[in-house]
Amino acid sequence: MARLCYATELQLGELIRLSGLPDSAPSANAFRMFAHAPALGAATLKLVFALLTETALDPVLRELVILRVTQRCDCRYAWVQHVAIARGAGVQDAQIASLERGEAPIGLFDERSSAAFTLADDMLANYHAADQTFATAQNLFSPRELVELLLLIGYFRMISAVMTTLEVEIELPFGAKVLSSLK
Repeated sequence: MARLCYATELQLGELIRLSGLPDSAPSANAFRMFAHAPALGAATLKLVFALLTETALDPVLRELVILRVTQRCDCRYAWVQHVAIARGAGVQDAQIASLERGEAPIGLFDERSSAAFTLADDMLANYHAADQTFATAQNLFSPRELVELLLLIGYFRMISAVMTTLEVEIELPFGAKVLSSLK
């Protein structure tokens, strides 16, 4: 059971309106929690939609990084949602299983993915990237991609903290449907 009650339908309606989601958006537990603070919740949703649809990052890499961060932050809610999105983006089941175990063997992931994982690991452990980690990432990613990766990692660290602290109840994946409605 969530630590806070879920917002009312009226509050959810306000969040949906402010966020630009279609009226047919699901009454998801995360949305119902964000609806307690509709302006901030809407801004939070707009940011995640931008991170998921308006970056130069390859969708497979993006989802691999999200899975790495949510696994490391023990956020089952975001993990469940993004496993479904990751599969739709082309992430392999073996990669998902490996990340779920907290592993990232070199043979299963390319150089860019491995560098992004190291960047995420550094940021999660130390709140910044070590010089060598950053230099490696800088050699593999454009400045735009690097900033987008940093924002992606930071966002999913934040969302993981919110979802786990509030103990938002896990539900069937809905994210892929919401993303397709925004395109």
